[in-house]
Amino acid sequence: MAIAVGLAAAGVVAPPAAEAALGQHFDSIATDAARLSAIAHASNVHAAYIVHTITLPSGTVVREYVGANGVVFGVAWEGPTLPDLKTTLGASFDRFANASPTRGAGPLAVSASDLVVYSGGHLRAFAGHAYLPQALPAGVDAAVVR
Repeated sequence: MAIAVGLAAAGVVAPPAAEAALGQHFDSIATDAARLSAIAHASNVHAAYIVHTITLPSGTVVREYVGANGVVFGVAWEGPTLPDLKTTLGASFDRFANASPTRGAGPLAVSASDLVVYSGGHLRAFAGHAYLPQALPAGVDAAVVR
């Protein structure tokens, strides 16, 4: 719990991320990217989903995985700073913060039937991903969220 809260606090102190929240509609991606001065925004279309890639001013890259229904089913990040996890995880943030994360010498991991989060790294080298298993599009493996 303390680790989850610590990572969450680190995300709150960092500049806000420019992305739609996990489990929500992707409509706000372009607006947020412009408002928060994201330095790049690209999309990559796959058969059952679209990956929106946003580069934040810090250099952190956030990828959002959006199903055909327009819902963000997964997010992944890598870069020198953590994205704002409260914003990134949206309504799933409280579930994440209250989960009993597993952590040894490695990264933070929360794995439940309704939420999977993996976050690791150190200053200037963070990486992680989160997804909603029930929101994965038909035929899409969770391994694509990286």
